[in-house]
Amino acid sequence: MNQIKIGTFIKELRKEKGLTQEQLAEILNVSGRTVSRWETGTNIPDISLLASMADTLGVNTSELLNGERGNTFSEDVEKAVDNALSYGENVATRKLVSFRNVVMISFSAVLLMGIIVCFICDVAISGAFTWSRYSISSCMYAWIVFMPVITYGNKGVFGTLTAFSIFTIPFLYVIRLIVGNGMIMRIGIWASLITIAYAWCVYLICRNMKGRKLRVWAFSLLLLIPLDIALNVIVSKAVSVQAFDVWDALAIGIIHIFALILLGIDYIRERKSQ
Repeated sequence: MNQIKIGTFIKELRKEKGLTQEQLAEILNVSGRTVSRWETGTNIPDISLLASMADTLGVNTSELLNGERGNTFSEDVEKAVDNALSYGENVATRKLVSFRNVVMISFSAVLLMGIIVCFICDVAISGAFTWSRYSISSCMYAWIVFMPVITYGNKGVFGTLTAFSIFTIPFLYVIRLIVGNGMIMRIGIWASLITIAYAWCVYLICRNMKGRKLRVWAFSLLLLIPLDIALNVIVSKAVSVQAFDVWDALAIGIIHIFALILLGIDYIRERKSQ
């Protein structure tokens, strides 16, 4: 298998379709850098991507693997290749599901063990159910929020964000009841709402800019600026301290610089991929 030949063929087909590397990457749910490695022959596409790539580029899988159109593969061979690709994709999917199940069970077991250990230690040392309520509440909150993304991977991000949005303020209320300090809710509610809004904004940016990781990072960094300003204002009003100082200004400046660098690199890569 000639990787250079396959890469050159992929590049020719991509240009025939009028696609940039980033656009092809978005269709195949990979990074633009990955497509660039394919086209230079540094790497070859994963077996699970061959069928969808061939369909996108308007060739069959045997032509894609051969690096040219009009190869002499028979229909039986073509069918065998497709069956092998389907089998490989199914195997990869089953392995991924098995791995996620292991992580899910391990995560749940660790949290459950933490709850049991904290409860036993609390009762043994304090003779009552006291400080372990913090740990138990935190473990339950962590399980509810992170379980969707652990179970379903990228498809579970929406569920994790939804759980985070729904259960964060009730969790703070529980902690407030345990601690008995109203400051937690006065600061926590507004800080949570702002943080939730930031998380959803980043999620939407990722959805709309698939395959453009540098641009996603740049805009996510820039969104940190209003987040930082809002959190500073909330804390300053609650505890009567100065909202901004030289360190805040320095942080904002550094964020701007990094964001501009990332956008510049992304622009250069986009120009090269055209």
